[in-house]
Amino acid sequence: MDEPKKRRRTKKQAPDLHCSFCDKSQYEVRKLIARDGDNQITICDECIDMCIGIINDQSLAEFKDSPKALFDYIVRQHECIGQARDRANKAMDLLNISMPPSTDSQH
Repeated sequence: MDEPKKRRRTKKQAPDLHCSFCDKSQYEVRKLIARDGDNQITICDECIDMCIGIINDQSLAEFKDSPKALFDYIVRQHECIGQARDRANKAMDLLNISMPPSTDSQH
């Protein structure tokens, strides 16, 4: 009497994720950020970049008639760049990578 073949167990594959804004799949973008919950919301790095651009453009338009506000905006942007540089340096330290020498000439 032949025994029935046993079925192999397969792992349940996670569904492919798509950006909630542009509908690109997780394989079409560099990063996809997801928030778990009843309604999973995701956003890709490209949509985040676009949103940042919109916010910055709107901020600059609001500041064009106010030099003090524009100065404050520039200071905040400079601080953000400094923080990003610090995070990048920490990441590079963890990976044991050093920054290449600056190509800026010192006058």
